[in-house]
Order: sequence, then C-alpha cells, then structure tokens
Amino acid sequence: MRIEATEVLWLEQHELSLTELVELSGLPRRVLEELLDCGAITAQQGSGREARFGAAALQSARAAGRLRIDFELDVQALVLALGLLERVGDLEAQLRELRAQLPQRVR
Repeated sequence: MRIEATEVLWLEQHELSLTELVELSGLPRRVLEELLDCGAITAQQGSGREARFGAAALQSARAAGRLRIDFELDVQALVLALGLLERVGDLEAQLRELRAQLPQRVR
C-alpha cells in the first residue's frame, strides 16, 4: 500500500485506534500487541481508555510488517530491528544538523 501526501497530512493531524493501526500496518493484531508490550511501538496519550497512535507508530508498524514478511522475523527480532532503525534515524538527523552548521564549501 502506498501512502499519498494527503494521507500523510491527515495522519499528522489525527490519531489511530489499535484496530485502524492493525488494518493500515498489515500486521496481525497479536504481533502488533506484542510489539506494543515490548515498547517497540508506543501509543500516544489518549483521552479515553483506548490507546491512540500517531504517524510514527504507523511508520514503525509498517516497517515491522515489511521486515516480518521479507526476513521472516519473529517478534523479538522485530523489536531489535525497530530499535536499530530508530537509532539510525536519530543518527541521520544529528548528521543533517551538523552538516547544516558547516560553512559552505567554496568551489
């Protein structure tokens, strides 16, 4: 499934229920619940009893779904892989910030 720009804007402004996250991620509910229990995917603070999820949770869940299918990973391997992907993203953001602080090179 491909997410369009309008869907990204909608996701940034709305929260998803667990059922919606299951449908959009392609993960079985059981696997998604295990990822939530392990802290690999986190819920936002919801106003009611049901957990709510933002775009970051959907991105992680969809990445987990792809990894699970492509590499036949179990839940514990998915937890590790998602943690590493998050760390790589953080390091890439830090690198972009540092590069932005460098003076422009003269050619």
